[in-house]
Order: sequence, then C-alpha cells, then structure tokens
Amino acid sequence: MPKIGETVRYGQSGLCKIEGKCEKELGGEKQEYFVLSPLYKKGATVFVPCGNAELVQRMCPPLTETEVKELLARVSEEETEWIRDFRRRSEASKKALASNDRTDVLLLVKNIYAHRKEMQGKGVRVHTTDDYFLKDAEALIFSELAYVLNKEYGQVEREVKLLLKIEE
Repeated sequence: MPKIGETVRYGQSGLCKIEGKCEKELGGEKQEYFVLSPLYKKGATVFVPCGNAELVQRMCPPLTETEVKELLARVSEEETEWIRDFRRRSEASKKALASNDRTDVLLLVKNIYAHRKEMQGKGVRVHTTDDYFLKDAEALIFSELAYVLNKEYGQVEREVKLLLKIEE
C-alpha cells in the first residue's frame, strides 16, 4: 500500500508525491482518495480512489538507478520501425503512453525522433500529432530519469538523445 510522502509514478501524470488522503462525495457516496501532486506539472492534483485496487496498483515506485541504466542500454540496442498508417501509429502511440512500461515510452521517443530526422533530411515536417505524442512521452520518461539520476531535465534529455543516436 502506498504511503503518504512517497514519490510514485502514476500513469500519464508521471512522477507524483503522495500528499495525503481526503474524503470526497461523488454520486451521494463518500469515498477516500489518495491526493497526488505531480512533480513536473505544477498546480495539478490527481485523486486516486483508495478503494479501487486496480488504480492504486498503478501507483508504482520510480525506477532505480540500475533499472535506468538497464533500460537505456536495452532501448539503445533495439530497432524501431515507423508505422506509416496514421491511425495505427496514433493507436500505438496512445497505447505506449497509457502503458506503465517505460521501455514502450522510450521506444516511442526514439521512433519519432528517428522519423523526424529522416523527414528533416527531405525538407518535410512530421505530423503535428506525432509531435504531441513525442512531447508527452518525453515529459514522462525524461522527468523520471532526471529524478532518479538526480540531474537536470535538460541534461538527461541531451544524454539520452546522444545515447539513442537521436542527436549527434
């Protein structure tokens, strides 16, 4: 069971601090909620019903430094393939962001950057929707890595891009 004061990763909210618990009435029924404050979305608050085991289980601890290094090594070796069909690509991107799998999120970042680089070489811009997916994926993964490695977000972003050969 998560504890007040802990930092957890919660879905697309990213890293959050468990600030406490509160009671709210919804549909005439009182329910207890965990109150989460996203670390990188100032002013936002997330309420997770304490009685919903499925949602509570989505509050997971951040990666360890060892897990970060393993993740980066694994993803740097994996090949990505661009999905040409816009609808299928959008669904795959949504699925990666909704999963709690950091590998999927980092592979999404790697894939969109590789495609962007290829398109820039042709003088063509990537689809705006792909840019939105990239922005969300970067925020999720880079913020967690920055937190775990105790580095600035921008520093982690540069290091990961170099490692994944996204930038040179």
